[in-house]
Amino acid sequence: MFSACGPTYPKCENNEHCAEKGEYCLNNRCEQCADNSHCPTAGMECQAGKCGYQVGYCDPAQACPGNQKCRDNQCGAECLDNSECGAGQFCDGGSCNSKPECGPNSDTAACPAGSACEGGRCVVSLAQCNAPPVYFDFNQASVKRNQRKTLDSIAQCLKGDNVAPVTIQGHCDERGTEEFNLALGERRAEAARRYLESAGVSSSKLSTVSYGESRPAESGSNSSAWRKNRRAEFVQ
Repeated sequence: MFSACGPTYPKCENNEHCAEKGEYCLNNRCEQCADNSHCPTAGMECQAGKCGYQVGYCDPAQACPGNQKCRDNQCGAECLDNSECGAGQFCDGGSCNSKPECGPNSDTAACPAGSACEGGRCVVSLAQCNAPPVYFDFNQASVKRNQRKTLDSIAQCLKGDNVAPVTIQGHCDERGTEEFNLALGERRAEAARRYLESAGVSSSKLSTVSYGESRPAESGSNSSAWRKNRRAEFVQ
């Protein structure tokens, strides 16, 4: 006598061959599902024989990733407007962020007197010291007597409260090599810095840089242009 038998699990030809395992025949193999109707929970779909949640689906049992929020069973941005954010926060491009200290989206747009709003923060306004250059003799880096009054005026300003720091730029005329003039420009800037420090200016407010002959105040190969180019400038 001969008896017929079906394929061996997990192989199958129809759903009956998978029924004992509570599975379904898909592409001649027993799988958890063959279509979406075989998945047990709303929001699931059959993907290659396995039930998985649809991308972006959410419900009380299926939370959204990260800070996303569930609306109508679909994950979305953390917030759509300020009402969805907590106290002290505002909706910024779909995310709840802390309110800035000043400016748009802050509780108080304006800053107190003496400060300005920069990047959402109230920053103390720094005073500027408008100072003319000081000039040097040819190939010299010592501060001339007739330039001290200018430096004294700069020092007086820099010793004030809430004053922006200054960069002292050393410059030269076109005569001499590039390397020599860079070194000479640095010595001139350092000479001005030392004078200001001796006049009581904090070193934290001073920095130096040399541009040598690369940034002339006046073009020309004559004594008038050279005289104006041998200088130290004060930039805030």
